[in-house]
Amino acid sequence: MLIGLKGWKKLTNYKTLSDLNNKLIKIKKGINKSPNEFSFLRSDNNKEIFSYLKKYKKKFKNIDNFLLIGTGGSSLGAKAIISLYNQKKINFIENLDPSTLKNFFKNNKKNNLALLIISKSGETLEVLCLFDILMNSFKNNFDLKNNTLIISDKKKSTLRNIANKYSIDVLDHDETIGGRFSCFSLTGLLPMYLAGINSIKLKELVDKSFKKDLLNKNNVNNIFITAVSQIIKKKKITGHIFLVYSDSLMNVGNWYKQLWNESLGKNGLGLYLISALGAVDQHSQLQMWLDGPKNLIFTIVIPKKRTYDFKVKNNKNILPAYLNNKRMGDLLNIMAESTAAELRKAGAYVRIIYIEDDKEESVIKLMTSFILEVSLIGKLIGINPFDQPAVEKVKLRIKKNLKQNARNKFITT
Repeated sequence: MLIGLKGWKKLTNYKTLSDLNNKLIKIKKGINKSPNEFSFLRSDNNKEIFSYLKKYKKKFKNIDNFLLIGTGGSSLGAKAIISLYNQKKINFIENLDPSTLKNFFKNNKKNNLALLIISKSGETLEVLCLFDILMNSFKNNFDLKNNTLIISDKKKSTLRNIANKYSIDVLDHDETIGGRFSCFSLTGLLPMYLAGINSIKLKELVDKSFKKDLLNKNNVNNIFITAVSQIIKKKKITGHIFLVYSDSLMNVGNWYKQLWNESLGKNGLGLYLISALGAVDQHSQLQMWLDGPKNLIFTIVIPKKRTYDFKVKNNKNILPAYLNNKRMGDLLNIMAESTAAELRKAGAYVRIIYIEDDKEESVIKLMTSFILEVSLIGKLIGINPFDQPAVEKVKLRIKKNLKQNARNKFITT
């Protein structure tokens, strides 16, 4: 993975960057002393996780399709990795949209189906409602007791009560890991494994990637972490555009959006992370990026190689000559680099990340670096990157409104 940060050092003076870098190195050294806080780094329970992967792969060996019910951190990480394989064995329902549920069962009538129900708290409204609807309206489509698996915190909850009532298997969500940081724990690794991905090998790669990033004192990503910490503190720049030039990375953008925004948006601080797709968004957002308010930074992700590629042959000499023998991947990358150059010319700070290819190993290295950088930025700006207190207020408001049947009222208190 190659990271380009041309011009970023100009964001602040050398002494400030140096002081922040020293603080960052100190935080990295102290991480091993705070294993519960940076619990996404855990590897001590790998053997236990791997045994569960093998156990349920064997139990569900005759299953054609899985339906994963979960939202946010319970689904986005696994979905980002699984989508790279372009397989349909794991299906995700993450929202309370009746059309989505109806269409799924319309298209999967003949399949032997199993359910994965994931909620860290065991009280996620969307998950509980969807599970109830499945048990009552679609009960003939699956074997509830034998072909359902729940992952949730080991504590009393509505989801645990359902599991006990119907004798459904339950695995413990790692209580030390927040949902958005859990994609490389059992929560993400099990769906990946059931999808046919070797998530045992994947977890070993994850552990190596985290270790390498922590040991590297002078890597270029430290410049990004310290510079962004300064940007956030100054509050002049308000947005971070995450622009990927590969359709297969769109779900990584959705995952990163939650990771960044929920972790760093606190105490009046943070940058709004907006995920975008190149080259599509060059035709919808680029005008604003180039000629609108100068309040954005950019991260652009470009795969050096593509798993599949096609060449423009122009046999009839109809197309412009400059397109002759250009591969689709090369065209996208030229468009990406041209966009980055014009954004820099317009005064924007642009980070370009070249990943080796669009395969899972490159994407995993990208995701582990993002998890670590978001955590470290949070620590540098003095907030807790591992909680989401404001979100809890909305959850309480929703429950209050539901109890009062307040759908058509605007509650001001």
